[in-house]
Amino acid sequence: MSMSLPIEAQTPTSDWIARFIDDIPTGVAVFDRELRYVAANAPWLNVFGLAPVSLAGLRHHELGHRERRPDERSAFECEHADGEPFAELQGRALSGEIVNECEILQAGECGGVYRRIVSFRPRRGRDGAIVGVMAALHEIAAAPVATTAADPVDHRDDDPAQGIQAQGIQAPDEPDRLTGIAGRDAFLARVRTALHLPAPPRQQGTAMFLLDIDDFKGINDLYGTRTGDRVLKTIASRLLTGIRARPTPSGRSERPERPGAPLGADLVARLGADEFGIILGTASPTPEGAEAFAQRLLQLVATPVVVGDQRIRLTANVGHIITSPAHCSEDEVLRDLNVALQEAKARGPNSAKAWEQALTTSVSRRLAMLDELRRALEEGEFVLHYQPIVSLTDQHVVGAEALLRWNHPSEGLIAPNDFLPLLEESGLIVPVGCWVIREVVRQMQVWQMLYGRDMLGWVSINVSARQFNDPSLLLATLSEINDSGFPLDRLKLEITESAVMRNPDITRAVLGELQEIGIRVALDDFGTGYSSLGALRHYSVDTIKIDRDFTKRLDTDDGRELVLALLKIAGIYGASVVAEGVETVAQQQILEGAGCDFGQGYLFAKPMDGSYFGAYALTHLVDGAAAR
Repeated sequence: MSMSLPIEAQTPTSDWIARFIDDIPTGVAVFDRELRYVAANAPWLNVFGLAPVSLAGLRHHELGHRERRPDERSAFECEHADGEPFAELQGRALSGEIVNECEILQAGECGGVYRRIVSFRPRRGRDGAIVGVMAALHEIAAAPVATTAADPVDHRDDDPAQGIQAQGIQAPDEPDRLTGIAGRDAFLARVRTALHLPAPPRQQGTAMFLLDIDDFKGINDLYGTRTGDRVLKTIASRLLTGIRARPTPSGRSERPERPGAPLGADLVARLGADEFGIILGTASPTPEGAEAFAQRLLQLVATPVVVGDQRIRLTANVGHIITSPAHCSEDEVLRDLNVALQEAKARGPNSAKAWEQALTTSVSRRLAMLDELRRALEEGEFVLHYQPIVSLTDQHVVGAEALLRWNHPSEGLIAPNDFLPLLEESGLIVPVGCWVIREVVRQMQVWQMLYGRDMLGWVSINVSARQFNDPSLLLATLSEINDSGFPLDRLKLEITESAVMRNPDITRAVLGELQEIGIRVALDDFGTGYSSLGALRHYSVDTIKIDRDFTKRLDTDDGRELVLALLKIAGIYGASVVAEGVETVAQQQILEGAGCDFGQGYLFAKPMDGSYFGAYALTHLVDGAAAR
């Protein structure tokens, strides 16, 4: 029986079907319910070294195979990542499971190592019942074989890549070791090739995609790294299958690219731990086609991954780009892909975003400001302003809130809304927040020397969610201040209700440590979150601050009733109340009549620097003493 014909146990096929099947570059085999061969094409036979004469009706492990070199691994030794042999994997497919992780490593005649993945899936009849198993071979990549100790000549000095491999480190041309697909270097090489095409195809551009799996660290933490590795292998296999099955204008399917394959093929590469790059070889890509393909990638990831008894659901984000003549290097392409990916992440899970020049311009401004903020911290450009907190009954200044400002060397005083979000996002808020605490303590010591201890009771300091949820530096700073002898009960840390409820376990632990060293806590923006009552019930806070939006609504019946309700809740749990945004005498009188303790707002004073605030507080202290 000719090697060019498919093996078919029952139904003969015509010559053209036989040639078509053998021309498919993927090895394909069909098994019945007894796991006996029904059919196989030439690529399958060649990989396993099988003779087709005696193939039909036999099981895989019953077949003989060609002689091989001692360093060549036989396809009959193909095993799953967990060590399951070929027949057991077929059995899993027969029970309805799709298995994609059976690996084969074979040394080629020219020194290349060929890595293949065998996938098994159930074969169903017209009624949907499983009647057997289908198997397919996917050749992932080829790479040079490392020089062995038995080689008579050591070539490592002549070829750096050989030296790298001999030391057990992945060489640039090697495929990704975990998934077997192309690696970062192959991806960058393909980008460079696309950017140096002749003028007409380069002007048409190349469609490129960057896919990132959301919170993959959580998968490793929850299920273990071994399961995480299997998930990544499955996703890599799906991405390969996805581009292989992608429809093209000619109606054919395109095959994925191996490192060194022709430019017209597609490429899937693993760029990082949970990040994949895809480049399409289709000519004249369109924005609509690129967006549709990005959505296809998200669907491939969204299908649950089955690992043992676990069904793991994943989400991802995709940034994509069609290169233009303006892109001169792979660094620029990766920059813009990352910009698009970050924008997709900002939109939420399972989002895709095409790159636009405006995105990169915005990111460039952001990075420039971030660099300026780092300089501002190093060179002391941040300053604090203080807004008084007064007793509503006698207008006596009892405290203040410290408010961060940026005194830019050329643009002057910059409002916090223009830079605080970037401080929070970048993590710079952690060291800046610790500077704020130290600066408040320094300023309070100055006021005490100038005006006496009775001038001011406390200063409130805003603490961000990032500081509170990663509190090591915050607690270390407070401990250092405590050791210096400064009374920590003169500080009050303000944290928003949403930040408190974001991580209840960490919140409870940090609040406990703060209380042990004497720090008081105020719950800011009270009433704006979804669990105000729960926040007071579960966490001990000294003060609540009613948001300015509620204070503005005191002239309406609904607004007045809401503020009264918040005051009653605070009274039940023994917390004092500060109403923010007090701007009119009428608001002050309503709040005072309802039993609110303190007010803060433009009716009393705007925020001011430390020297002005000292004089303001001293004046109120003297006036209050004279009135008594």
